[in-house]
Amino acid sequence: MTGPLPPVSGLPDPVTLFCCLAPPGYYRRPLFSEREVFCGPDCPTVETGDGFASLNTPPGEYDLPSIVTRLPAHQRPDLIVVKADATRRNLPRGLDRLPGTKVLLVGDTHHFAAPLRTLLAYGAMESFDVVMLDHTRQHAHAFLEAGFERVYWVPAVDYALRRRDIPADARFPLTFVGQIGAFHPWRRHVLDRLVAAGLPLLGMRGEPERAADIYAASRVTLNVSLNGDLNLRVFEALGAGGFLLTDALSEDAGLERCFTPGRHLVTYRSPDELVELTRHYLDHPEEAMAIRRAGQAHLLEFHSPQVKRAQFFAAVFDDRVDPALEVRGERRGLSPLPVHGTGFRRRLAAYEALQRLQLTASRLTVHAGGEGGGFASDLRLMARDLARVAFAAPGRTPESATLPLPPSTDRVRDDAVTLLPWPDRAETDRRMVQLPGSSVLCPTSSSRDHAAAAAHLAGWGFVPTEPGGILFQCADALRYAARSLSDPALAAGLAPELRDARLAALEPMLRTAEQMIGVARLALRFGGNVLAERLLLNAVGLDRQQPDALAGLARLCAAAGRPVEAAIYLAEARRAARLAGTADPAPDLDTDTLAAPAGEHPALERYRALFRQATDPSTGRPRRILVVTNLFPPQEFGGYGRKLWEFSAELIRRGHTVKVLTANVPDLARPGIAGTEDIERHVDRSLTLYGYWKGGRAFTQDDPARCAALIRDNIRRVLETARDFRAEACLVGNLDMLATEFLDPLTRQMGVPVLHCLGNQHPGYGPEAAPRSLLYRAGPASGWVAERLAAGGYGLPATVIHPGARVDYFHRAAMPATDRLRIAFASLFVNYKGPQTLVNALAILHREGIDFDCTFAGEAPDADLAGRCRDFVERHGMAGKVRFTGFLDRRGLSALFARCNVLVFPSVFEEPFGISQVEAMAAGLTVIGSGTGGSGEVLRHGIDGLLFKAEDHEALADRLRSLAKDRSAWQRMALSGRDRARDFTVARSVDRIEAVFEELIALKTGGSP
Repeated sequence: MTGPLPPVSGLPDPVTLFCCLAPPGYYRRPLFSEREVFCGPDCPTVETGDGFASLNTPPGEYDLPSIVTRLPAHQRPDLIVVKADATRRNLPRGLDRLPGTKVLLVGDTHHFAAPLRTLLAYGAMESFDVVMLDHTRQHAHAFLEAGFERVYWVPAVDYALRRRDIPADARFPLTFVGQIGAFHPWRRHVLDRLVAAGLPLLGMRGEPERAADIYAASRVTLNVSLNGDLNLRVFEALGAGGFLLTDALSEDAGLERCFTPGRHLVTYRSPDELVELTRHYLDHPEEAMAIRRAGQAHLLEFHSPQVKRAQFFAAVFDDRVDPALEVRGERRGLSPLPVHGTGFRRRLAAYEALQRLQLTASRLTVHAGGEGGGFASDLRLMARDLARVAFAAPGRTPESATLPLPPSTDRVRDDAVTLLPWPDRAETDRRMVQLPGSSVLCPTSSSRDHAAAAAHLAGWGFVPTEPGGILFQCADALRYAARSLSDPALAAGLAPELRDARLAALEPMLRTAEQMIGVARLALRFGGNVLAERLLLNAVGLDRQQPDALAGLARLCAAAGRPVEAAIYLAEARRAARLAGTADPAPDLDTDTLAAPAGEHPALERYRALFRQATDPSTGRPRRILVVTNLFPPQEFGGYGRKLWEFSAELIRRGHTVKVLTANVPDLARPGIAGTEDIERHVDRSLTLYGYWKGGRAFTQDDPARCAALIRDNIRRVLETARDFRAEACLVGNLDMLATEFLDPLTRQMGVPVLHCLGNQHPGYGPEAAPRSLLYRAGPASGWVAERLAAGGYGLPATVIHPGARVDYFHRAAMPATDRLRIAFASLFVNYKGPQTLVNALAILHREGIDFDCTFAGEAPDADLAGRCRDFVERHGMAGKVRFTGFLDRRGLSALFARCNVLVFPSVFEEPFGISQVEAMAAGLTVIGSGTGGSGEVLRHGIDGLLFKAEDHEALADRLRSLAKDRSAWQRMALSGRDRARDFTVARSVDRIEAVFEELIALKTGGSP
């Protein structure tokens, strides 16, 4: 068992300060001296009776003299040993201000970023007397070439022996003890191969004492070096009496200078050989027992901690080295370069790049072109210790990779790296277009030269893996493919099969409509019409407002003899361009010519009918119609005024003479809130409101007399306008803060029929003041509003006039993709509209890992609610999935719906109707609504949408979840919803308005009201 080691007579016992990378308990004690103090970022400060056992330091760089001043005089060091590596966690500075011998004990230089360059630079800055390596002997030459004279190798100098007696019977058949994480892809690959072969492997972790127990209790102990290093597990496993199967290392690593394979341990050179050797020794335990006994005995004789201390002090104080451990003749015949020059650092960086790539490669082939000397020759010499790296024969043409996708830490593969002949741009491009692997090495001569190379390679989608680095990897496969295929000269050198495979390989990587369109263009260039059509369909599924994609589909369908689809796609392309305010995407295509082969096809006629506008009254008689409402677009609050705008515009299109009388509230003007035509010349904004809106609520002016005067003025103005305009009928909208008292004289005294469009159950007057003229007709927005009016005792004749949606404006012929939930909320940001319910539901989906994004569109009168929702989104890690756009005009809303596939309508209050539901359904979105009030008349649950209980965010989350689980049902509802939207068009509502007016006019001419 492990205990304090007896002092070794004759060895120095200097006062030693060990600046270490691990807690003191990780090391044997004593390590170098009976009089040693540990310090480092992982060391606790532990006082003894007359000094310190250990001292804590800051991580990273710290001033060592200030640490030493804390020590009493008898603990001031004669020897300072610093163990450092590329993590930069333990880099004490100021060693030149301290007396004594300083030793740099080199930690991991076989992985991490720039490991050799980091340690070489640190060692040079601190002027160490001695550089010592323990598990990366293969890197001794780099320190020698960098000008360090006293470089030594003492393998496992700081390991702790935990000896165990070798048991007669093993408890475990096959074990590996250690880490299998992000830094160990090759190790994971090798161990997975054993599992796949059916071998009884146990992967285990444990503290050092527990690990020693496992080594001793295992029939076979496995070791897989992280990256060609002679790791401590070799010494620890043999010391504990384990039978060790370890990977064969390069000659430079020194394994066979310490142990004899087949006698002290067994080595393997590939995962397949490991499988066979493991089976053999599991089946022949007597052979394994002989080797494990010999291995432990050899270690105890030649590699005991006492031997390590003796080797350490012999090297440090006497410059004496066992010939088997000598490394000072390890220079590899590299071209001499100034140590502080760019060329020296560039060569090191290239080696480190290969070392890094080896981590994820079962075999890494370096293609250096025809270069046989210089940089390539030096790199070949440096890389001789990388067991899985090979250099291709000069002049050999490599097999091109479909796409140079960067290596993944999740799997190991055969890979290749290409050495570029920069600054020869033409030859660089010729090599880039046919890369055999994921990476390139681009050596440059200066920072300016590197900037030029980086800019050039960025055009290929390649970026350096570190600032100023020599290793470049592909960060944008789409850009790489586009660069390789768009240049005719470069593309001509590619085999057609490779071009096709390169394009096809891009398809699953594409995430945006723009990317899909770009690859579709490339596919069309090489005759890949089938792939191009599939990509354009996918692009349109993500964003139906893509004129170029729609025009491309029109051309492909026409070429394939599908005229109906061609005509519809062309019409959609031009609609999308008009909505986006861009030029015609297909000026070379003629709609009539394209559609001619289709004739009077029902599908084409149904599509065209949606956009065919009436130019005559449905009743056959044009009328003079006065429209009275409190707000009229572009001045708007909510959405009521937009309804009156649509009705007015449609009546004008049908040949009616229309005059709109409304108030003028410039503060409520919203750009783009009006419809698609300019009808402002028909509008008179001479009425005056006796109140205002603030924070989503209505307020009247404080002066009652002033309010009364404004009401009288508004009544007078309405009646005078009706008289002067010679109104035959009056369409009335929202009269809040305007006046309702003109309704009775307008109908009874002037005989003007009135249709009053009511957006809710509060018409602006009480039941006792309701107009009783036969010429007054209520036009509730839904059946629910009509029922509420009746229940309120109004007793009014009523005809339901739905607000009417511009289905022709929002309709999309292409349905949205159902690849993921792309959710829209389009309403005022106030509590009664329920945005908080949706935000809470999204948090549930986020926790469950359901993929979505969500856009909240709408004004935020309740700024506090909007702020709290944003904070909630941030706190729950959804900021990348949820965005808040604020108010969107009609064009912006149409563009939003073109990118979404779900509208959530979570109103808390009793909605009169819910026009945004219809607009979204017309665009192919599936609506999930709370169904309150009249909004429930739009959706039929499970047929063309889904309903949930208002304010129940868990129920809403369940509805959203159900779409993601059953995409076929989702698509069926979306299609049904789009058809359902046709029942709620503006044109149908105006048909009813015209019919009501004719009915009331006929009633008027038949007798007195």
